[in-house]
Parts: sequence; structure tokens; C-alpha cells
Amino acid sequence: MKRTLLIIAAFMLSFSLLKAQPVSDMGVIPIGVSLNSILRLNIVKGGNIEFVVSNFKQFAEGIANTDIYDTKFTVASSVRFDVELFSESDVLTGVGVSGTPNTMLAKNIGYVLEVAPGATGVNNGHWDLTTTIAGISTTAVKIVAGKAFSAGDIIQNAFLINWELATKVIGHDMVGAGLIATNLLGQNIPSDRYVVNVFLVLKAIP
Repeated sequence: MKRTLLIIAAFMLSFSLLKAQPVSDMGVIPIGVSLNSILRLNIVKGGNIEFVVSNFKQFAEGIANTDIYDTKFTVASSVRFDVELFSESDVLTGVGVSGTPNTMLAKNIGYVLEVAPGATGVNNGHWDLTTTIAGISTTAVKIVAGKAFSAGDIIQNAFLINWELATKVIGHDMVGAGLIATNLLGQNIPSDRYVVNVFLVLKAIP
């Protein structure tokens, strides 16, 4: 009887010890995130700009910007970005004369950046824009400099390039600003149609 009680006591003690010891295990769940960056620039309007100089006043004062000389472009980007602008050549080349082509300086083409109407982005908040007149050249110019909140869709990031030609008027005086030496009259440019390609380059900011 005594032996039986000892066996029962030992069993109960071992059961109590087993119950007191915590039981644990571990499972591993790998989690991955794949980000496919979005970086798109789209020219919505004004993909082809054509200035026609046909009277004396335009030769003397140039052609100021109006809506028909605007290029609208949008950016959709999942990261901060910059936009650069440059021309393929420092001159516009005449296409209407055989033999040695005529040329005119590319910096006669001036531009200013602004936020497109309806865009939700804010200049100097989401990006800095080139808001003073400049002339095109082969040197890449950062026309949109992205800030911390520049990443966004095409509703936020919509821009206008306001183009003008060899202006010499109050407010926009490319001659007075030193962008060109003289107006079109003083440059003695032969009659022709002159062309050059201008490029917009969208770049992610590291």
C-alpha cells in the first residue's frame, strides 16, 4: 500500500512538473515589398511651336508669349524628380534653302515656366520652377527642381512652358536682359524657316 501511494505521488509530481513547464514554438513568415517606380513625362499640348515673323513690329520687338506658344507637360512620379531642358544645337537651321543652310541663334527662343491651371502642386512647395526668362541652349537647364513633396500624379505636377521669340518689350526684354545682343532686325537673318529640337528630360532624384 505504501509502495502504491509512492507511485501515485511520483506520478502526480511528474504531471505537475510537466504542466508547469511552458510549451512554445516559432513560425517564420517572410514578407517582401516590391516597388516598381513610376517616372513618366507627357507633353499634353504644344508639342510643336511655330513662330511666324511677318511684320516690321515683330522684327523689332519679337513675338511675346500667348496661349498658342505654350507647351503643357505633366509628370507622374513615385519619387522626387527634376526636369531638365536643352536644345540639340545652339542654332536653328534653315530648311528652305539648298546648299549651305542659313542659321539663327537658338537663344532667340526664350521661355518661362509656370504651374499649369488646375494643378494642385505649389511652386516653391513641391518644386522650384524657372520663373525668369531664359534662352534655350545645348546646356541642360533644370527647369523643375523637385523638393520633398514633388512625388505625385499628373494632377499635382502639371506645368506650362511659355515660349517667346527675341522679345524687346517692357517686362520681357531678352535684349535688355543680355540673352541676345540685339533684336531680329539687328541680327540680319535671311528669310527662311528655321528649326531645332528641344528636349525635356525627367530624372529621379537619388
